Amino acid sequence: MTISRKTVIAAMMVLLTGAVVGEAGETTVGGTLFAHWKMDLTEAAGASEFGLSRAYVTVKSKLSERTSARITADLREADGFDGYSIVLKYGYLDWKPGFGKGVYRFRFGLQPTLYIDEMNKLWGRRYLMKTVGDLRGFLTTSDLGVGAMLDLGEKGRAGHVALNIWNGTSYTDIEERNRRKDLSVFARFAPLRGRPDLERSAIQGQVYVGALNVAPGEGEEISDYDHSLFSIGGLLAYRRTLDIGVDVNFYREGQGPGADDLKQTGHSFFLTLYLSDLVAADSPLRTLNFFGRVDMYDPDAYADDDGETTVVAGVECVPVSGFKASLNWRSTSFQADDRDSAKFMYLNTLVAF
Repeated sequence: MTISRKTVIAAMMVLLTGAVVGEAGETTVGGTLFAHWKMDLTEAAGASEFGLSRAYVTVKSKLSERTSARITADLREADGFDGYSIVLKYGYLDWKPGFGKGVYRFRFGLQPTLYIDEMNKLWGRRYLMKTVGDLRGFLTTSDLGVGAMLDLGEKGRAGHVALNIWNGTSYTDIEERNRRKDLSVFARFAPLRGRPDLERSAIQGQVYVGALNVAPGEGEEISDYDHSLFSIGGLLAYRRTLDIGVDVNFYREGQGPGADDLKQTGHSFFLTLYLSDLVAADSPLRTLNFFGRVDMYDPDAYADDDGETTVVAGVECVPVSGFKASLNWRSTSFQADDRDSAKFMYLNTLVAF
């Protein structure tokens, strides 16, 4: 009988979860579910489907005043067969040393890449759509490595700075095929924290450098497959009324000896208008907000007419904590004359507990 690597990972996750829950005094278990209905408006037939894109189960434990652990399982559509598989998304230990006075943290294990993780919080609708860098594969959302973080201000409310060393693989493909490690520097700041009308505003950026997860052929050097990513994003938030966000990414990838580097860009701009402060206190419309997002993606800076633009617009309802629903329309247009636009209608839901 052959046992797949995913089965082994799932079994290890269950055992680790049981061990953490059994040993730790302060443990919480939570879950998140992304479900949707989609209609294809491109075809005259109007094909539609119901789907479950993600289900996460997370265990967090405070092992001591200085150490904590997190394990997150990712239930997702499986490749190669009709069904779902379980992947370990996060599995890491946080340590706050005594000499750090609660300001310094060290993280070990399978952990989130911070820029995407924080950008998801600014965008606020991961259940609906990934951030542009995640969607286009510029960077994985989770990787094995070690990180050192410095919190700014009381309990990190003014931001944080992090330095990470990564395998440079992915949580869905953990085999490292070269000996090089990737390096990233990340910073997030909340410069308007002291101003009540703008305190949710933030700016962040990252520099990520390393090598693709490939094994060089005979006579090749791993430096022929270097890659780098520079990202900057932020949110300007006025009260709980208006959000304006941006996410700009420049990606470069080596394609082997004698080949030009591939350069890609992915830029995203989004806006949200909340009705909570614009209608009467007892109005049911207080639970609604209207949002829009525009993504511009260029897969090759040296090629013409290969770019594409995606527009998303919709209304979101947040009636209670832990539940969101969004009816939204999406359209992707292409610079190439021989490609027709793709249009979809979605109903996305999020349940978190």
